[in-house]
Amino acid sequence: MRFRNSLAIGLAALVLGGCTSTIGGSAAPVPGQGPVITKAEPCKLLSQQQADALGVTFPGKERPAKPQQKIPGVCRFQELEDAPAGVALEVSQSKDLSAEDYYAGALPGEKFGVGGFTWTRYATVLGPSYCSLSTELDAKTFIEVSSDAPGDDDSKACDLAKAALPAVASHLPGGQQDPQITAPPGQKPIEPSGPLVSVDPCTLLKPDQAAQFKLAAARPMNGSSNDPKNGCQWDDTDGEDGKKALDLWVYTATKTEDVPGLDGTPAEQMVNGKKWIVYSAPDSPLCVALYPVTPTSAIKLDTGDLTDKAKACEIPQAVMPLVTANAPAA
Repeated sequence: MRFRNSLAIGLAALVLGGCTSTIGGSAAPVPGQGPVITKAEPCKLLSQQQADALGVTFPGKERPAKPQQKIPGVCRFQELEDAPAGVALEVSQSKDLSAEDYYAGALPGEKFGVGGFTWTRYATVLGPSYCSLSTELDAKTFIEVSSDAPGDDDSKACDLAKAALPAVASHLPGGQQDPQITAPPGQKPIEPSGPLVSVDPCTLLKPDQAAQFKLAAARPMNGSSNDPKNGCQWDDTDGEDGKKALDLWVYTATKTEDVPGLDGTPAEQMVNGKKWIVYSAPDSPLCVALYPVTPTSAIKLDTGDLTDKAKACEIPQAVMPLVTANAPAA
């Protein structure tokens, strides 16, 4: 998600249309609770459990209010590093700043009744990829919940903000308690699943099978938090030229289209009744073969030939039937 600095926050409040609107969505406090807001603390409008459910980090990072610029205090809950499609969430809380002054004529759009409050989306100069949803608690207090569109899909700009509304409302006087919270698709990391979860990648090519291709003994490899996978490498034994080492990676929590390193022209191929996709290019010494086992799990072979590009896919073509036979049934 793109960071909003103080200038961007101020710009978000500028008018896009020619008429000033009355801010709707006031909610009366529960009797006996006293003033709605005595101190603006936007980072307290989300709990650890709620942040976990929404797929954002906790605690949030607060930016103090700037009264002279008519900017409320903001808390940013960053997206999780291992959720490629995730975005950050921002929660603003004003004190002695009215929503009417803050939005300064911005046009109201859709309204959502959530958590005991009416939330209104306002158009901003940040465009349709940015979503601002707010509700007014009293004449000098409002709450704003904001999120961006994941990737280039502006239709999803409000998905995280709307998902967070019940959580934020539960911390406001008069708000509904114990809300059900569901993160938008892609906001949280994919959970490992499928028949490859318990597979040791080094068992997908047996020692005697690797020996056929003059490969060294298997060596385990690990991925990273941004590229969750486990793997195995068989070093080549023909020096700096010739065949490359054979890398085999097992993915158990990555969509097929999100597997990295799939360069070249794809060509589907049936191997022992299973679909593989081979990626290669005439001008490249590299060849990658992918076996999608489930929509979120796959086996990837990565090797090539540094001497003869035409032979880049020789080892993958020979290894694919062996790996298919050694892999667990989908």
